[in-house]
Amino acid sequence: MNDPKKQERRRRILQERRAALDRQFDLGEAQGLIRDARRMLASGDRPGAAKAAKRALKLDPDSFPALDILSEAYFANEQFDQALACLSQLRKYPEAVTASCSMGHAYLALGRTEDALQCFQEFLDVSASSTLRGMKAMRENTRLLCRDLAKQIAVAAIKPAKPAAVAQAAPVPPPEAVLPPQPEPPRAAVDFLPAPPPSFGQPGGTLADYLLRRRLLELRIAQSFEDLICLASLHGVDSYLYQQETVRRVLRQFKGRALLADEVGLGKTIEACLVLKEYWMRGMVRKVLVLTPPSLVSQWKGELAEKFGLEPVTPDDPAYRSEPARLWGDAPLVIASIAMARLEPHASALAAIAWDMVIVDEAHCLKNRTSANWKLVNSLNKKFILMLTATPVENNLVELYNLITVLKPGLLATETEFRKQFLQPGKPKTPRNAEGLRALLGEVMVRNTRSAVDVRLPHRIAASVVVLPSPAESQLYGMVSRYVADRYGNAKGGAASLGLHLLQRQAGSSAQALARALGRALATEKGVNSRDRSDLEAMQEVAGQVSWSGKGLQLGRMLAERDAKTVVFTEFQATLDHLAAICEQHSLSYVLFSGEMSKADKDAAVARFRDEANVLLSTGSGGEGRNLQFANTVINFDLPWNPMRLEQRVGRVHRIGQTQEVFVFNFCQADTVEEQLLRVLHDKINMFELVVGEVDAILGTLDEGDFSSLVLDLWLSARESGRVEQAFDELAERLIAAKQQYSATKNLDEALFQRDFEV
Repeated sequence: MNDPKKQERRRRILQERRAALDRQFDLGEAQGLIRDARRMLASGDRPGAAKAAKRALKLDPDSFPALDILSEAYFANEQFDQALACLSQLRKYPEAVTASCSMGHAYLALGRTEDALQCFQEFLDVSASSTLRGMKAMRENTRLLCRDLAKQIAVAAIKPAKPAAVAQAAPVPPPEAVLPPQPEPPRAAVDFLPAPPPSFGQPGGTLADYLLRRRLLELRIAQSFEDLICLASLHGVDSYLYQQETVRRVLRQFKGRALLADEVGLGKTIEACLVLKEYWMRGMVRKVLVLTPPSLVSQWKGELAEKFGLEPVTPDDPAYRSEPARLWGDAPLVIASIAMARLEPHASALAAIAWDMVIVDEAHCLKNRTSANWKLVNSLNKKFILMLTATPVENNLVELYNLITVLKPGLLATETEFRKQFLQPGKPKTPRNAEGLRALLGEVMVRNTRSAVDVRLPHRIAASVVVLPSPAESQLYGMVSRYVADRYGNAKGGAASLGLHLLQRQAGSSAQALARALGRALATEKGVNSRDRSDLEAMQEVAGQVSWSGKGLQLGRMLAERDAKTVVFTEFQATLDHLAAICEQHSLSYVLFSGEMSKADKDAAVARFRDEANVLLSTGSGGEGRNLQFANTVINFDLPWNPMRLEQRVGRVHRIGQTQEVFVFNFCQADTVEEQLLRVLHDKINMFELVVGEVDAILGTLDEGDFSSLVLDLWLSARESGRVEQAFDELAERLIAAKQQYSATKNLDEALFQRDFEV
């Protein structure tokens, strides 16, 4: 018989765990609402900003940013009483040094001069010990304002004396009544409504101008970097304490020039993006270059745009595809592959530009001073530079010297002196004076380790589910592959190439996704010749004949048998509709989730999935920025050809906060690109057993460009010659070699750097 005390203790633990998860979810939702409120306020939607801030306060009543936004929204909308209520709550926060000053302005707008004076004097008291930059000028302006208000109040208190009583004359009044002289009030300089200085050189200065000046002042006085002002503007970013401390060290101690060498999976990219966003919001950088391996360009672009609200461009953007050299001078924020940037005429053009900031991902590509990579980065005129690598040393310590020389020339003296002081003859990987070397590296390097930050995740178990297609599906996939192969060579590199790439992926997803795409293509007259139209119509006819789907049947059975919170991912909206129909057929409780939904609808969908439904059907873009760790099963109904995208899907569930084993099922149809891709990633390099981020490090060794394009090239070229498996085996061998090299390098770096560079 079960022990009642143990049962009660377990029940209490489960309740506490659920309460903690609910609290974490509420805080995450509050942060999302705060970001929405900031955007609304910036765009002039004050009622919307106030509404979002109020909702955030319901979830997190002690939220300083929500109160701050709500007070600004009320102030900008001239709802001064409501603004005062918010500001009075803000005063309890030590960081809200300027709250009492803002209250003074609200009281002035309401005509309550004495209350305004009291608030301004309170501000002078609480800010007396503040050493923040810009505070001195703000205090001086407030002191002058207090002096003028005190004069106003003094003048208003002076009342003219009553005239002296005049004795009545007896029967006849005097010819003229003469009044006694009136007392003359003292002379005083009076400014009945002290106005703030004109905004941005314009006469007048409105209330909105004041609010803009106030925000600018707050940004300027935050130069200590103690408060990271960028955090409230992020979307879907889990920035952990160790990452924030890393950013502060880079900003304050390293002055924006650092080697970020965290172990794989700890978020070097997030740290670099945080540094960039912080500098960007403070107006300290306006011309930025990000150099990455070819396979990571699109990932960096997506991260900066979707999570950090920046607008990067790449040489593949339509505006620059035909003339890539033009973007170096035109665009404020450029992301490019270092393989392209090192070539002429690009290298010379880049060297001629004054860059505020340069970021180099997978910076171990700079280990050789004679390489074009090293020469390019060393030639750049750069104020700030971040170099990211989990493996700073691969073969010998001179590689480390070469990296640091780009970062901070002279720190390690000349190469001859470095060799003499730190290298042992015959032992190029073992330093002679390890403590002295670590002391110097401590001036430019941060290396957080998994053990130090205590990032532990439950085990994840992955399985490939290869299903036999229906005859119609098999025929359709063959038709699409032939159509793409016939046209891909001529279209390679242009917009038509992207369309063919997408068509092949849709064929691997579902007949429904392909049919919808074909319908759109046929409805467009432009660019469709008679031969293309005939082929597209033939494929559309076969797509309409697909009466059952091998993957669909397998999915229905699996969902019906598994009693677990399950997220099913697809890349395409038409496939999402197909998945919904499958759930309906099996009477399964499900929720739809896609990038086309509003934020409110997404919030409601996640809440319903958490509390009621067992299945969430999501597009890849819909799941971005959402934490779904209360689920423990991921089904990839189709596969993105970029492994990092696949990792991001799984990461929605397999993340910090997950307490259960996570199961990952990867569906694919036999004899397709996806089957070969899974064979390489799952069977050959064991992708799903790697630590998060290690796939990036392995793929970063490929110089051919985007990984998904490499996959399609292999499929189309090898399919003609009948050597598909051999071609993908060769790719697997390259990745296995890269994985082995990475493992050896990781062991070397762990021994060399130990735990001396953690925040």
